[in-house]
Amino acid sequence: MRKVTETDLPGVGVRFDLETDAGRVVGVVVHQSGRRDLVVYDDWDVDRACESVELSEHEGHTLGEILGGSPVLEHLDDAVHRLEDLVISWIRIDPKSSLAGQTLAEALLRNRTGAGVVALVTESGSIPIPGGADRLEPGDTAVVVGVPSAVKAATRLLTRPG
Repeated sequence: MRKVTETDLPGVGVRFDLETDAGRVVGVVVHQSGRRDLVVYDDWDVDRACESVELSEHEGHTLGEILGGSPVLEHLDDAVHRLEDLVISWIRIDPKSSLAGQTLAEALLRNRTGAGVVALVTESGSIPIPGGADRLEPGDTAVVVGVPSAVKAATRLLTRPG
């Protein structure tokens, strides 16, 4: 896999595009209603869809299971829920992130991005409403809430090398 991009579609949902190692671009539009559109883009014009398949939320989950339940698909299944202007996103903490291993107090994620961590999901269980002493451990999942731009900024900090 070469590159995955996420684009907010105000009033619609979120579009995820995947550029494959072979250079093809496919996408999934996750509508606020739960519906998913699977899109294959033209080889010569990535802004033009040459095929689109509408999937119900259940069909999207099933396709994700068939494809192996990768972290991106799990993110699609559970991560994007909208409450008016707020976004809730499940973000897997990359081991190479500069925040990996830091406590929430050390990371200053809310101060830096405007998004807050409302839960941490670890191998041993969940930590609802974590405190400043709780750590952002590599491989754990942070449940982050905020406006779309704040959640995007938090996602960048938690998933990209520092």
